[in-house]
Amino acid sequence: MKLNLEQQKAVEHVEGPLLIFAGAGSGKTRVITNRIVHLIQKKGVEPQKIVALSFTNKSAREMKERIQKMLPRKQTRGLELATFHSLGLKICKKYLNQIGFSAPFLLLAPNDLELVLLEILKKKKIDLKSLSAKSLLSKISFKKNTGYLGVNANTWSEEDALLEEIYEDYNREMQNQNAVDFDDLILKPIQILEAIPEAREYYHQKYKFFMIDEFQDTNLTQYKLIKLLLGTNQNICVVGDDDQSIYGFRGSCRDLILNFEKDFQNTKVIHLLQNYRSAIPILHVANSLIQNNHNRKEKQLWSAIESNHKPFYKECEDEVAEANFVAEKIQELVVKEKYKYGEIAILFRTNYQSRVFEQELRVRSIPYKLIGAYNFFDRKEVKDILAYLRVIANPKDELSLLRIINYPRRGLGENSILKIQQKAIELGLSIFETLQKICEEVELLPDLKKQSISKIYEFLELIEKYRKEFYQKKMSEVLKNLIHELQFEREIASEVEDEKVLKARMLNLSEVVNMLAHFEREWEEENKPNLFDFLLRISLLTSDEGNNENLDSQKVQLMTMHLSKGLEFRCVFLVGLEEGILPSSKTFEQVEGIDEERRLFYVGITRAKERLFFSSARERKKFGDVVTCVPSRFLNEIDSKYLELDLPLQVHSQANFLEILEQLKVS
Repeated sequence: MKLNLEQQKAVEHVEGPLLIFAGAGSGKTRVITNRIVHLIQKKGVEPQKIVALSFTNKSAREMKERIQKMLPRKQTRGLELATFHSLGLKICKKYLNQIGFSAPFLLLAPNDLELVLLEILKKKKIDLKSLSAKSLLSKISFKKNTGYLGVNANTWSEEDALLEEIYEDYNREMQNQNAVDFDDLILKPIQILEAIPEAREYYHQKYKFFMIDEFQDTNLTQYKLIKLLLGTNQNICVVGDDDQSIYGFRGSCRDLILNFEKDFQNTKVIHLLQNYRSAIPILHVANSLIQNNHNRKEKQLWSAIESNHKPFYKECEDEVAEANFVAEKIQELVVKEKYKYGEIAILFRTNYQSRVFEQELRVRSIPYKLIGAYNFFDRKEVKDILAYLRVIANPKDELSLLRIINYPRRGLGENSILKIQQKAIELGLSIFETLQKICEEVELLPDLKKQSISKIYEFLELIEKYRKEFYQKKMSEVLKNLIHELQFEREIASEVEDEKVLKARMLNLSEVVNMLAHFEREWEEENKPNLFDFLLRISLLTSDEGNNENLDSQKVQLMTMHLSKGLEFRCVFLVGLEEGILPSSKTFEQVEGIDEERRLFYVGITRAKERLFFSSARERKKFGDVVTCVPSRFLNEIDSKYLELDLPLQVHSQANFLEILEQLKVS
């Protein structure tokens, strides 16, 4: 497909700042990849001088695959197609030892961070019921992304002071453990570039052209990193759509795209408004909705795709009737219109809404997949084998060491492990070093049985043996041998009775071996990776939002609207469109909050290519009680001429609708 005029302008722009407002379905990835090819082929820019950043591994991989189809591999060698975090990781690997860390450092996943935080809360004797580790981690992450904890400086309280104290303790403990979290992969490079002039100069010379995808989702910390990498260089191209900014709760700052022209003088602005995804009636609805937002760049998406199907709205009696309506429509689309199940998606505001739809789809034998519900890397056997790899790569990884020291079972009970931990503190050594010391000096822990010490010795020998093998041999083969030697199959068989479950869990271990084999194949021979590189890649993969790259083409897709970002389907059902759900009740008092909810609805709408269905319930059960519901205000904002309506006899007028809203606020 040829580029349209505006796309062509964006591709051929070279020097100076460029801002591309790219509406939903307007071919922005195509523009970015073609622009990179243009710089290399037509302008003679060396590929290693170009950086293209996106927010997920999936989109970075998609860009890479597209470019490899357009250019010979030798012409793309050194091209930096990455996420913010993977670029930050490269900077950390090169310079982190110059700001108080040693190599190899640990990159801790969210589950491990919870354990770190729980220890801090225990030491401070804080009631874990009043402050959950998960919510605290969210606040810590928000501060790292924005510079503040989300508290109001004018109403500073004791709780705010405690949060700041915990934040400082957390950072101190992470440094003590020689560990970083995902947000540090942006913060630490900033520290490096600010503190080390030669690092700054190195990257100013190394990179000359920057491209940033989904710029509306950038946060203040990421933006600061980019400006440090740029220096006086003005060759920056940002691509985004302020109407699709839906991650304010994570710290993204929509003002960055709105104010880009003020930050970079003489910015060229290009609007990509032709939508190649959705039919005209769907875009009528999308445009009608989003124009109600405050403080946005005025634009109207358009399409050349004709359709006789208006988006359809159904108000149902309750949530069961709503699920019934959706399931019936799906069957009708599949049987009468030859849709495939995998071309259909049910999108909702929050995960709890999925249950009633899952139930109805099961009853009707409609295959479905719930996206983002369970991550591969959260499975026990996967976490166990990765813990072994982490200890082999870095014996100072104490969280991983404590996970595997008695798995598979070695006869080391909780009391024995606790005594070993206490002895480590007493000696001022790591737990791994303490284990070595115990094997050398048995009298250090006289309570420990000789058999236990013998098992510890075998464990240390195994770690040492495989450390050598991972650095000397093909890593995927070594991992296969490790799984066999640890007798994982026998251990899992002792935990589960079902043969199918045993087989599934062993297949998960097999998949880790496959991942390692694929990882080895990706690298050039002269840049042969080590185990540490693989583990860092795994840690980055677990940071991707949701699990939406594993879509099943044979099943109806169920997911939140947030997870649907970047995807498209022939048919989309947007369900639960009621006040308190969409928009969420948390946003009722905030204009910007309501605007972001409206943008989320807009994102959901623009996932649809051909058919679009809206639904709501007049009542639904909450904690066993029946609650009366009001249709979402967003439905009333869409011009009714663009919708096909199926409403009950007692239709809500605009006035009646607003009156009910006021009553809800009072109550």
